Amino acid sequence: MTQYELAVGIFLTAFVLMWMGYYFVRLRTLLMGIGFFFMMSGSFTSYSNWLPQSRGEVPVELKVEGDILSMPADKLAELGEIIIFGKVGGMDARGIGKGQCPLCHTFKAGQLGERAPNLIGLSVTSDQRVADQSYMTSDTVQNEAFSGSGRARSAIEYVAESHACPSCYVVKDFGVKGSNDRESPMPSIHKAPIGLSIDELIAVDTWLWFREGVTPPEPTVIKAAYEKFIPEKDRAVKSEEPAGPVAGLDPKKIALPDDSPEQMITKMACYACHRIPTIEVARTGAVGPLLVEGSSAHNRIKSPEYQQAVKDGKAHAQTPRDYVIESIMDPSAFIVAGFPAPGGKSMMPPNFSDKFTYAAVAKLADFLLSVDEEAAVKDGLDRLPQEKEGSLLK
Repeated sequence: MTQYELAVGIFLTAFVLMWMGYYFVRLRTLLMGIGFFFMMSGSFTSYSNWLPQSRGEVPVELKVEGDILSMPADKLAELGEIIIFGKVGGMDARGIGKGQCPLCHTFKAGQLGERAPNLIGLSVTSDQRVADQSYMTSDTVQNEAFSGSGRARSAIEYVAESHACPSCYVVKDFGVKGSNDRESPMPSIHKAPIGLSIDELIAVDTWLWFREGVTPPEPTVIKAAYEKFIPEKDRAVKSEEPAGPVAGLDPKKIALPDDSPEQMITKMACYACHRIPTIEVARTGAVGPLLVEGSSAHNRIKSPEYQQAVKDGKAHAQTPRDYVIESIMDPSAFIVAGFPAPGGKSMMPPNFSDKFTYAAVAKLADFLLSVDEEAAVKDGLDRLPQEKEGSLLK
């Protein structure tokens, strides 16, 4: 049975149970409660199957040969596809490349993105948005990419502006929750932690046009558009040589000891599921618990549920730090209350132990333990409804 078939089966079971609840009055509460649980399980099963970060692949390190401004459009498009999806043909495999676009955007007709718009037909929709009066009069937290940059006047300038200044215009219903579409959850992708160079951005935009059979703008035109919205001091310089393996470390490891916690969180795409206070990109995740381990970890390892997992031989942590490390390296050891686990397994990718060095995961655990509910309040982040109802929480 595929994950999709499992999700459909769970949804049908939920429907039948909740329908029965209307006819069996004495059992209504029980049937409706079980039906709701199955409905939530189906939602998480289908969503976890969709999430592209579960692939856990190492993004391809690129080396651009020659002058990108003189590359033919087909070669530029191939390079752009690799930056977006990790390889040529990666869209169908839901791959994820350095640009990390598929974490939020969708690219095929009929696909609905929950965190960002579908990018099909971008050349047409970009022209329409620039021409729409609401574009120039939108009330967002940022009106220009930088003082004096002005606003987009063409489709390619609109795309460049949306990459450099995502909050200059927010597509309806895709703003940060509670911001009334005044602020975008998307990071500026020319800045850290993603940090695409203008050359890489030229390749990405070329693919967005080329893949639909539309003649893309000339590379010099795309370059001029980005230079309009990215000040010179912020323009990433392309690497002339690909990064090689760090001496003494397994080259398959992604998270390394010298990475900052934010770099690890970005590399592992933690923000696609979790909200993490003090981490700018981790504001919208709604699949996993709010990560305030400074407040939560101690309560969880002392809970009867966790102690039972220890007795069952599944969990082994004795300290909050051990618990956080265990939850990353062996996510199915203990499932937080309120977050259904299809088949008894966590929805987190199970192979993080292959992607972190021990020093890196220990560093990340120390950071997560430094973040508590007070930090969440300052960042305007709250626990999810199902987490508030969990027995392990304050």
